[in-house]
Amino acid sequence: MAWYFRHAAEKVELNIQDRFHASQTMLHWIASPPRARRRFNWVGDCMRPLNAVCAYVLFTFLSFTLVGIGIVLPAWVAFEAGGSPLVGWVLLASSLSGVVLAPLAGHLTDRGNRNRLAMVGQALRSLGMAVTAAAAVLPEIPAAVALVAAAVMGSFGFAVLSGSLSGILQDLIPAERRTSFVLRLSVARQVGIALGTGIAGLAIHQIGASATAISFAVIGSACIPLLRYVPATTIAPGTSAQQGLVAANLKAFRYLAEYPQCMIAAITVGMAYAVVQVTNLLLPGFVADSLHGGSALFGTLEMTAAIAGAVSVMVASTERIARLLQERTLAVLAAAGLALVAFSFATADWGATIVYALAGILWSLARALANAYLLLVVDNAMMGRVQAFTTLITSACGGLIFLLPTLIPAATEAGLYLGCGIAIIACASSLRIWNSRHSR
Repeated sequence: MAWYFRHAAEKVELNIQDRFHASQTMLHWIASPPRARRRFNWVGDCMRPLNAVCAYVLFTFLSFTLVGIGIVLPAWVAFEAGGSPLVGWVLLASSLSGVVLAPLAGHLTDRGNRNRLAMVGQALRSLGMAVTAAAAVLPEIPAAVALVAAAVMGSFGFAVLSGSLSGILQDLIPAERRTSFVLRLSVARQVGIALGTGIAGLAIHQIGASATAISFAVIGSACIPLLRYVPATTIAPGTSAQQGLVAANLKAFRYLAEYPQCMIAAITVGMAYAVVQVTNLLLPGFVADSLHGGSALFGTLEMTAAIAGAVSVMVASTERIARLLQERTLAVLAAAGLALVAFSFATADWGATIVYALAGILWSLARALANAYLLLVVDNAMMGRVQAFTTLITSACGGLIFLLPTLIPAATEAGLYLGCGIAIIACASSLRIWNSRHSR
């Protein structure tokens, strides 16, 4: 694993400044309505004061850049401090805290000013990054405690932040533009994560893990004032402001039971992210055992899927295609499961690359469309708690998926790909039947 991080750091291209300018162009493309893009004045619009939508997009982009940093940096620090076992404990702490604290995060998000709560969530993530910096210079046991604490802070902070940002987006973007906007925003998220992982690898190699963590703790805090450009959200009728934690979350479950479309949307989001969790778990072993490849093939597959997914979402973000696909979200999810089934039979490098690129297109579209559908059908007053419910589903699916090699030790990666793909197809088909019955 040490070789992997060192190799990643050495392979990062030193063109970050060019990527930053390209990211600025991308952010203005995302924030502008589709019809306005043809009349976009790059020089004039870049010089105007930051408006609410641009501020939201820029904050989201920087926030997901911090997600990319969080993928690489804590794992590197944990490996240096205690090896692979400590990496596992840190990841477990992050997952469990997401499950346990998600209902609290959703309750808080639906209580009051979501702009302030988004600031609090981002501040918690930055604090977690600062604690990670301290862990990098501590002995093994204190470092382990610090890393677990940082994982909990980061997980809870992100839960609060994501619920708040979803509620803000519902207020900021009209329903008729929301699907197209969410598809474009997902491109910014993917680019932010990719940029964050690349910068983290380079920065660790150049200045060390502790200095890298401190730097991004400062950057994470510095982007908080962007939310001041976004109009403050008000408490909507039916929020959980006057209810306790348990009562508020029980009300959310009753709401989901009463409105099956909202329940279907929440489950669809969880299943869409489950597809990605399957690939994260099984791809390294599949490359080694079924394709008899090494790190070069592994990197090629991941890069191809990421590029294909980003391009497909960008193309699909036009209003006409977005509306067409929005009605077929579950079909796209089923197709993503089918792609996993097809990938399980791949034996040649070229065939695996083609199928995996197709899978990247389908699960990127499924994830973006599922998020957009959730933001369309869920009442704004319930958004935080429903978002927390999707976190519970995602974490539950992830826990089951990550345990598969332990529960079925004799199964191969190809067999697990096949089984998970069939399970996703079955779930998507069941949700489609359920949805058709309640749409009559």
